[in-house]
Amino acid sequence: MALVFGRRAAGASGLQRARQAAGLRTSATGLFRATGARQLFGDEVPNPQTVPQPAANRMKGSYHWMNERAVSVITVPLLATAFVFGPHAINDMLMGVVLPIHAYMGFQQVLADYFDLRRWPAVGRALKYALVAVTGLAMFGAWRINTTDVGLTSYFSRIWNANKRKDDSATTN
Repeated sequence: MALVFGRRAAGASGLQRARQAAGLRTSATGLFRATGARQLFGDEVPNPQTVPQPAANRMKGSYHWMNERAVSVITVPLLATAFVFGPHAINDMLMGVVLPIHAYMGFQQVLADYFDLRRWPAVGRALKYALVAVTGLAMFGAWRINTTDVGLTSYFSRIWNANKRKDDSATTN
């Protein structure tokens, strides 16, 4: 029998006696019991020995990070030029390439975080290819706006000021 909070408890185990001897408080009821990973999660938890490990390449992440920063740094002056100087064909074409690539890199990290190819091989690959297709369509759409319409800067300016023009026309009538 072991002492529990100054009292003797019936059926105390050897672990509880050891804790009592060390000065730790114990409970005879054993409210918290350890459970194995299989009992708690079922078959969801993969065996670490069966998960394929990619080849070690320490520089891959470094290059990817540097490319993301470079695209972000390029995006800032392009947008600033569009705000300060207005529409220009070269700036619009560069924005038509850089902005979809910037969005692609951002969504690529979302997919890498939430749909790891080792954990979700089919879904991860499908979303990866869909992201490439959507990025290509965005670049094609930007090219069409730049070559057959007013250009990206004027296009977004018209969208931004659409309500102002509608309100101005309503007050003059």
